[in-house]
Amino acid sequence: MELTPSTCMRTYSRNKTIITGSILLLFLVGIWLMNKLTYSESVASNNTVNLLQSGWDYIPGATPTPHGVRVSYLGRSIVEQNGAPGQNNPPVNLYGTRLSATNDYTLSAVIQDIKGEASFRLYAAPPIIQDEFRVEPKSIDFRIKDSSLTISRWNGYRNENLRRQKPISSSTYAVTTQADNILTLQRSSNQLTISFNNKKIQTLVYDDVFTKNIWFGVSAVNPTDSWTLTRLDATSSQPNTVKVTDTQDIRIQRTNSDTAFQSMATSKRPGFMVGAATALGPSVGDNNYHALAYGGNFGMITTENALKWQFIHPQPELYDFKEADALVALAKQNSMRVQGHTLVFAEGNPKWVQDLPTATSTDREKVKQVMIDHITKTVSHFKGRVGAWDVVNEPMVNYDSEGGILRSHKWYQAMGEDYIATAFNAARQADPDAKLYINDYGLEEDGDRWDNMLALVTKLKKQGVPIDGIGFEGHVYEVDDEIDPWVLQSHIRALATIGIMSHISEMDVHDDSGTAAQAKQYADVLNMCIHEPSCMSWTTWGVSDKYNLSESDTQTLAYGHDFLWDERYAPTPAVTEIQRRLKE
Repeated sequence: MELTPSTCMRTYSRNKTIITGSILLLFLVGIWLMNKLTYSESVASNNTVNLLQSGWDYIPGATPTPHGVRVSYLGRSIVEQNGAPGQNNPPVNLYGTRLSATNDYTLSAVIQDIKGEASFRLYAAPPIIQDEFRVEPKSIDFRIKDSSLTISRWNGYRNENLRRQKPISSSTYAVTTQADNILTLQRSSNQLTISFNNKKIQTLVYDDVFTKNIWFGVSAVNPTDSWTLTRLDATSSQPNTVKVTDTQDIRIQRTNSDTAFQSMATSKRPGFMVGAATALGPSVGDNNYHALAYGGNFGMITTENALKWQFIHPQPELYDFKEADALVALAKQNSMRVQGHTLVFAEGNPKWVQDLPTATSTDREKVKQVMIDHITKTVSHFKGRVGAWDVVNEPMVNYDSEGGILRSHKWYQAMGEDYIATAFNAARQADPDAKLYINDYGLEEDGDRWDNMLALVTKLKKQGVPIDGIGFEGHVYEVDDEIDPWVLQSHIRALATIGIMSHISEMDVHDDSGTAAQAKQYADVLNMCIHEPSCMSWTTWGVSDKYNLSESDTQTLAYGHDFLWDERYAPTPAVTEIQRRLKE
């Protein structure tokens, strides 16, 4: 190409344009980088944590979605022993996300798509679930319905009447709801300011509501209600003062020390299991409980309440296994076996089950199918994860009943004695590899109760019913009550002759003073069991008396004195005596 003044000018102009464009591009990139760095520093200095990012897979009645956590009606309640509907049992995110805060912070929640009434509740600790009641900790509940916000507060469970557990305060405010409803809690020193859609609603004393940790509960109040939690975050102006904790990530180093029950039992008899009934709340919310239950003393757990009908099958067409899944996952995480408790029982059934009629043959056939469907769905869900089941729990008539051998509950009324065989056949079909047990109390002593059970099991075995074992509960409720280990041994051997295994399934020994007598009773039964080849395991019905709560005569809370560790986690003499016997 010939170079002329005009071509040189065009080349210069084009190069100048390129250079100018490049400089402008670099300038814009620089501004973007500066803004990004500034934004990152702002986020870091504000210490914002996203509490919805993960850790919402195990909360009942809630489903994580790309848009947030969708909350649907669950309708759980705790049934009293007489079958009467008891307290509501709204879900808490136990095996998942919780907030830990050591200084001032702001917690913000965005609630969308409310259909009916939404409940968003914050807890200072997990509730305590006992057989027939729920013990409420400090908590605050926010309920949004139409154009109202109701704020209710509980002050904790000390000295509270169990039959009248109600919030200490409850106030309803007129509010303006919108597409994104923003609930804000701001802690400043010892004050907690609550705002809704940027309008200040209420101010509380922080220590009256929370301590360091906050647990989250979400529920839909009525059968047609639902809503979505689309954002949940916490921000502090001071770095490292708020953090999100996922309890799924909590690990404890299991010990095989020469004082841990399970390792001592394994050394004495390989394959023999030492177990404890555990609950999810204290397992994830109490470090002392967690260390004792999952740190090496026990090689298996029994699901104390998590697998009862009222928790996993609260409505006719609704199953929710999430809390039970969490407890089973926690056991697996710690290389522990699981005894599922329980599939068929007279107690712990939701109202819809209690209301099933049995007057006609059609009614009775429906009750039978409800039972079979429940067993099939539950056992199939946990196939390969729950190795043994209490298929039928406490079938024998109560001590104070008049006549009869078997309890006349819903299942017996519909099927007679055949309900037992039906239940075992359904469980075996759902999981051919699981071990299947009948579990009952009072079988440790001679008498009609034991004779009737032995006759029943012998007949079932001859009929080909797939029963593998009997659980001897082993409760000792009074000081002068006592299990004779030699009598119990003779019963275990009688079962072995017809091909039936045994285990001690729910042992506890009442003793107000934690004496040597309590220690001897625990150790005698364990020592007998571990020396009987057909006695496969020994389980205590709890860990610490801190979670061994009952009603006093005035219906207030009282600690029991039945477990191996007291309510302060001090070991009772039984711990030392068990270790001594296992070492022999």
